[in-house]
Amino acid sequence: MITIEHVDQLLKDWKQNVNLVSQNLIDLQDLPTYQQLSGAPGVLNIHLIGVTAVQVTPALETINDLFQQFDLLVKPIEQANHLRKQVSRFLGAEKALQEIETLLTGASIQLSVVQTPFAHRDLLTAAETTTTIAPAQLLSMMTQRFQAARDVVLAVDAAWLTLDSMLIDAETEMRSLQQSADLINQGSLRELVQAHHVIAALHDRIQTDPLGVKLEFEQTIQPLIARARNAVQQGVQQQGQVRERLTIAHTLFSQLQALHQQNLVAFAESQEKVVDHSLLQNPTAPEHLAALSQWLTRLEAKSTEGLVSPVLIGLENWMTQLRSSLAAEKRAYSANLKPLETRRELRGRLDALKAKALARGLSEDATLVELAAQAKQLLYTRPTPLDAAIAVVSHYEKRLNGH
Repeated sequence: MITIEHVDQLLKDWKQNVNLVSQNLIDLQDLPTYQQLSGAPGVLNIHLIGVTAVQVTPALETINDLFQQFDLLVKPIEQANHLRKQVSRFLGAEKALQEIETLLTGASIQLSVVQTPFAHRDLLTAAETTTTIAPAQLLSMMTQRFQAARDVVLAVDAAWLTLDSMLIDAETEMRSLQQSADLINQGSLRELVQAHHVIAALHDRIQTDPLGVKLEFEQTIQPLIARARNAVQQGVQQQGQVRERLTIAHTLFSQLQALHQQNLVAFAESQEKVVDHSLLQNPTAPEHLAALSQWLTRLEAKSTEGLVSPVLIGLENWMTQLRSSLAAEKRAYSANLKPLETRRELRGRLDALKAKALARGLSEDATLVELAAQAKQLLYTRPTPLDAAIAVVSHYEKRLNGH
């Protein structure tokens, strides 16, 4: 059984819904952006083009439809209110309450009447079809359409509000990126040139196609700037790599030069102090060192011209050659130093053996004295025949250990 309280609650709820719908539709109409888009009286009408026209035109039609649908929504509610005023709490109220509930919850709103072409009718088909809907269904449909239309209007509003500053900020960043590119000798960045041409055209379209401008900014300008930013960052990083590797190159070359000087001394000293030169190795040729130095100088000059990739490749090749030269110089130095170390080791060994002989009371042994004299003569005379010196010292040790 339908009660008056139930009907009154339905009417109260619908009154609130109608007031909210009315207020929101009016607020949407009062938006300056909507008035511009719809060409309201006293407001400059804008001829929309492109993406904005495609989206705004149906949105405006939807808003007009919403006002018409609002009128349809209000009719059954007004009828229900009128009936409610005639209902007596005590006599004959049930039928009226049923009718009120039907108006508020049933398919009480006629949306459209569609003519059925004769070719599409059969014997029992009506000439026209009427579509009806319940107020709650119509309200749900209106809510969805309102949100979609509102979002389009607000998107245009936001675009008009922000696009100028967005484009200006983008141009500012582009200038900054180009300045950074100039500092590292990258020249004009192709992405920035392309973005500049696109932005110049976008400025003129903000009023007539703000949504299209925003879309093109997001899909074209921002990716171009991002690629330019990455190119500059990569260039700065590569410049840092060049500077770092040049520093390493100079350090390694200084090590090679220092080792070369030590090797020259060891080579000359071995030639002077040792008879057998067969195992000595020539130090790096001065011409080779000069060529490495000139090569490094050319790479530094190219780096100042911004030729990053060629310089990095050149430095890699130079490093390979330098490391090979450094390894060869180390081997030669070791070979040239070995005879001198052997000579010093024999001297120390002889002194140790003589001290041992003294401790054993054999320092006056004629054979040991003779061998010690021979060894000293060989080891302290330039050049020293190492093989002979080794033989004499070994003979001394054997003689000493034989006692």
